[in-house]
Amino acid sequence: GSWPGTAGVVVVANHASYLDGLVLAAAIPGEPAFIAKKELEPQFFAGPFLRQLGALFVDRTDPEGGVENVNKAFEAAQAGRMLIFLPEGTFTRAPGLLPFRLGAFVIAARQHLSILPLTLSGTRSILRSDQWFPRRGSVSVHVGSLASADGADFAAAVRLRDKIRAEILANCGEPDAVES
Repeated sequence: GSWPGTAGVVVVANHASYLDGLVLAAAIPGEPAFIAKKELEPQFFAGPFLRQLGALFVDRTDPEGGVENVNKAFEAAQAGRMLIFLPEGTFTRAPGLLPFRLGAFVIAARQHLSILPLTLSGTRSILRSDQWFPRRGSVSVHVGSLASADGADFAAAVRLRDKIRAEILANCGEPDAVES
């Protein structure tokens, strides 16, 4: 599909490889704001790469997402930057969609922002978590449908997360890795 306007849109994508940020940076127009976990900032490769992308580093230890983190993200959204979240927060060598953290969905519900689900396919097999060199392969990005929360409270954020995760799961070709 075609891209919606970038203002007021939060992009949520699955996370399968270190390549994901590069693919998203290439695919998304404008200057998206990648929301990255603070632990990546000092890393030798990830830190400089994410800073170059204009990432906002956030502390994930605060379960509500942290007032400072929400404000940082909201300021970027106000400036017309598309916020990019990888709500699994990490990835594994084994295929499977991990549970989604709530931060992106809480921000979207509270600030009345729309979520655009993107499903990445192919990045995990090209660059696995324990490899340094990529293998040949093809990557695809499926652009889903814009969705908004049906309220501004925590329960609305949870419903939005579950809806978006189900759409990404249906498109990623990988199993559901949530332990029931």
